[in-house]
Amino acid sequence: MSTTAQQDSGLGQMKINRTVSERAVTYGDEITITSKLERRNANVNLIYWVAEHTPECLKPVPFASLPAQPGAEPVVTWSPSNGTAYTDISNRSEVDATPTVITVDPPLANSWEPPVTMTSRYIVECDAGQLATGGFQFDGTTRDGDFRTMGPTISVQRMGTSVFFAQPTNPEVGQQVTLRVTTSGIPDGGQVAFTVDGQNVGNATVSGNQATLPWTPSGAGTKQVRASFGQTGTHGGSVSQVRDVVVSPTNAASTVAVVAAGTPKVGLSTQLTATVSPAGAGGEVVFLEDGAQIGKAPVGEDGTASIDWVPSASGERTIDVNFSGRSGVAPSNGAIPVTVAAADPSDMATTTTLEPIATARVGQQITLKATVEVDMAGGTVNFYDGNDLIGTAPVQSDGTATLTWDPTTDGERTVRAVFSGHGVYLSSQDTKQAIITPKVVDPEPDPDPDPTDPATGSLGSLTDSLGGGAGGAGSLSSLGR
Repeated sequence: MSTTAQQDSGLGQMKINRTVSERAVTYGDEITITSKLERRNANVNLIYWVAEHTPECLKPVPFASLPAQPGAEPVVTWSPSNGTAYTDISNRSEVDATPTVITVDPPLANSWEPPVTMTSRYIVECDAGQLATGGFQFDGTTRDGDFRTMGPTISVQRMGTSVFFAQPTNPEVGQQVTLRVTTSGIPDGGQVAFTVDGQNVGNATVSGNQATLPWTPSGAGTKQVRASFGQTGTHGGSVSQVRDVVVSPTNAASTVAVVAAGTPKVGLSTQLTATVSPAGAGGEVVFLEDGAQIGKAPVGEDGTASIDWVPSASGERTIDVNFSGRSGVAPSNGAIPVTVAAADPSDMATTTTLEPIATARVGQQITLKATVEVDMAGGTVNFYDGNDLIGTAPVQSDGTATLTWDPTTDGERTVRAVFSGHGVYLSSQDTKQAIITPKVVDPEPDPDPDPTDPATGSLGSLTDSLGGGAGGAGSLSSLGR
């Protein structure tokens, strides 16, 4: 909605009508100012030049081909009474633009006769509040006019802003992380303040709608991190949502070592055992043979993790182990060289068969049974639930190995049986799928049964059952007769 200011020249000969396209604007909006100079009588008054005066915070919109800087010719249109409209200034020498004044002074100025209309466009970069938009000035043959403060006044509002906090990595004490926000509406150079548990930890400068701050926590625990942009004369303030950052204690260093049981041989199962120091349950160890993963296992209370490894190639091999780390303990790596013996020509392949596993519930005992095709005693069978070792059983004289399993996790499980090999007999393995259903939880007994419920065994229901109800002759006392 436009607002208008009107001013007489004082001699009654000339009248100026000045219009701003909007009554209320927001920082960054574009407005159009139009000034119209008219005569009140027929006295001749030719116009030499006209000028718009505005506060410096109104930035003239420049030609698209010119940089947006003070002194660049603005987008301006003026129309004298001869009916010719001049737009975008074909002759730049006809217009002079400073940060506060746009003057039109064409060579044919002496031919101008009122009415004369001048229109220019501006970007509002002003502080919030009531803004006097300036005024109009002209120079003529019989009368000059200087009305630089005629207005009108418009209302300027702050531009809205927002600050969105990206979730930082959960660090440990003494580890530097980057606090990062994405902003909207905040100009480059604006300052975003970061707080941790209400205490300021630093300010960051906005650039390209981003602001980042390095932060090194000095204490462990859950920290509440927030970012905010303070209100300025041109922009509204904004505050991000709170982010919870969990700071862990400084991790202790760890070491991991690996050993291979016996002499590894192609086709025979060899147990690889990694030992983590400091000992304690948590984390896992990944085992690799010459860079290729061959298995992984969780770390137990004693700090060890083991897998079965059946070498497929002889010669020098390298076994690497990578410990993932656990709460309070940093990751670590280790390696050993091993020499794998070639299989003997007399070695015999075997087949291990794992019997199908019946569906069972969590906590219900299951008997796992594997049969090695050779009918002989010796060697062992390791049973696994995925990568977790369930247990080890010896191979009996009939070639079978059995183990009792109490599953603790429901779902479809992959159970694996690995025969270690023995003597001239090579290792083999088999897998089966097992369906483990959730544990059945009995409902809690009703602590306050309803006495009117016939299923509760109340005294009334007992009396009825003895014939003491309505129309019955019996009673509870008849039990004693």
